Amino acid sequence: MNEIDQAISSYHDALEVVCSSPETDAASKVLTLLLARENVARLLTNNHAITSVAFLQVSELDLRLRDAASSVYRLVGPTRLADWRNSIHPENSPWWWNLDQQVASREASQNPLWTIPAAVLFLLSVSVIADTITTLRNGGLNRLSVFGTLMQTVLALIAGSTFLAGGREWLENLLTKLKIDRKIQGKSRVLLALAVLVLTLAISILLPDLVARYRNYEGDTFFRAKQFTNAAANYQQAVALKPSDVKAHFNLAVAYDKNRNYAAALDEYEQCLAMDPANYIAANNLARLYILQNKDYSGALRQLNPWIKKIETIPIDLHYKLYKNRGWAHLERQEYAQAAGDLVMALQKMALLKKDGPAAHYLLGRVLSAQGNIAGAMKEWDTFIYLADQEDIAEEEVETNWVADAHEQLIKGQQK
Repeated sequence: MNEIDQAISSYHDALEVVCSSPETDAASKVLTLLLARENVARLLTNNHAITSVAFLQVSELDLRLRDAASSVYRLVGPTRLADWRNSIHPENSPWWWNLDQQVASREASQNPLWTIPAAVLFLLSVSVIADTITTLRNGGLNRLSVFGTLMQTVLALIAGSTFLAGGREWLENLLTKLKIDRKIQGKSRVLLALAVLVLTLAISILLPDLVARYRNYEGDTFFRAKQFTNAAANYQQAVALKPSDVKAHFNLAVAYDKNRNYAAALDEYEQCLAMDPANYIAANNLARLYILQNKDYSGALRQLNPWIKKIETIPIDLHYKLYKNRGWAHLERQEYAQAAGDLVMALQKMALLKKDGPAAHYLLGRVLSAQGNIAGAMKEWDTFIYLADQEDIAEEEVETNWVADAHEQLIKGQQK
């Protein structure tokens, strides 16, 4: 084998190595290939005789090298190719040292119309991100919302980088490492921009719901710790992010109620029932606030009567509250017989649970006093005061002024 044949064989072997296993030691393999082609050119320039067979081999190998220009470009990048070119041929470099320029020329010859849909999709992705940030602002700053918007931003940066040579090079190198041989240009750029838009849309749809759940969870944590102000703040953000979340509205109403923000609690209970009329707990709590806050006793009865008619469908631990609140409404309407009947029934329901109801005792004392049964009233108030001193009494069952009023009534009764 003569020298020119050996050079062509080395050229062939180097090209095979680059095309078959480019991932490891890429720069060395590409440089070996280019130097092999350089050696073939040197021998031909020095008037070495070449057969037609050898010439066809060189022509075929050159065609393969030109086809592999994009791969070479991704493996070593334009900067390194330019450095090599300047080192060996500062002026008038042969075509194999200018593969990066060939790739750039091909990109320029691509249909520029592909850039328009890619740009439109990219701008849509940016718009979606801006809308997501605006929505999440209602939920306050937290780790989940920050992570979600950061993910969207990274995706948008990836799509935007395809409009810059350096960004395309980075993406193409990344795809090569993932064993994906694809050039980011033309149709590929549009497909990438479309994929980014789909992902940002998916995040914008899912993220508010996820953050709302997180805020509900945080609110529950504060609620269990009896930090009702903090609980309400988290439930507010959950409602702002997902206004259709019935559970968040109910949780917010209860937190307001516990915090004695009765006007806000009324509004949330009403919204909750508008979305879920079957929420008997919200109906009971709303009836109580109609009595306490609005003095709307008829409104309270409208909330309570339908549920008491089907009391057997409701858990027994709520029976007491329903009867107690209806008795309270009748009391304020001066319907003492009905009030007494409901309050006695409420206490019987509690007895079934081996518990007692301080609020029902206080209200029954008022009923008996109005009916002229002072002794019975004093007995009920005395029981109420004893129960109200117990630590396990639910706060909402004893209003702020009831204990003081019961003490006052007992003192007046003893003076008679």
